[in-house]
Amino acid sequence: MSPNLLVIVARAPVPGTAKTRLAATIGADRACALYRAFLTDLANRFPPPNAPYDFVWAFTPADADFRAIVAGLAARPIAPNTLFVPQDGDTFNDRLTNVFHWAFVRGYHRVSIMASDSPQLPARVATDAFASLAGHDVTLGRVSDGGYYLIGLSRFSTLLLDLPMSTPNAADALAARARALHLSLGDISPSFDIDEERDLHQLRLALAPDGATAPATWGTLRQLGLAAGAFARADLVAAGDVASADD
Repeated sequence: MSPNLLVIVARAPVPGTAKTRLAATIGADRACALYRAFLTDLANRFPPPNAPYDFVWAFTPADADFRAIVAGLAARPIAPNTLFVPQDGDTFNDRLTNVFHWAFVRGYHRVSIMASDSPQLPARVATDAFASLAGHDVTLGRVSDGGYYLIGLSRFSTLLLDLPMSTPNAADALAARARALHLSLGDISPSFDIDEERDLHQLRLALAPDGATAPATWGTLRQLGLAAGAFARADLVAAGDVASADD
């Protein structure tokens, strides 16, 4: 057993329940297909061989056969020490708190929980998080909309309870709560997540020109007609035309 645990929180890819904010504009079937691709890329990347941490999928709904879902998506066998744990709680922050409690009760010293809607994240985010937790009580990986794609703790805390989620200042509110509780806070590299259709622009830029970073996601974007303009945009960024790329 490693002292470190990485948890990816995920939802069963079912149309109508997966990526509902994205589905509101591109449709439930397309949003679900894209989320299924996110899970595929993450399942093929985490955990990497000889990872210096244990690994868990924390899934919802609780009656989903998430092991079978991952086995059907991944291009490699599920690592023998991978665990599958149903999420429990009325709100997302309740469920995250319960996952942390579950992990620390089992003897883990550092626990990082990562979302499943950032398929571009490299494997090093986990090791960066655990390195940060070696010197901090709390570690955050922030996203551009004010939230966070990763939260880590080096000791159990209820700091997430009753905090706002899906707001422009979710990460700042969490940081303020951590300071109020006298918990030291570290940050790892910021990134972005995919909640709404407008977020696909940043995803296309990150994956262009060939989608090698997240091939399942890239292939699904192209299949669904959502990758248009990625090559041209990537060329603009490479040429230094950042203002045009961010319009």
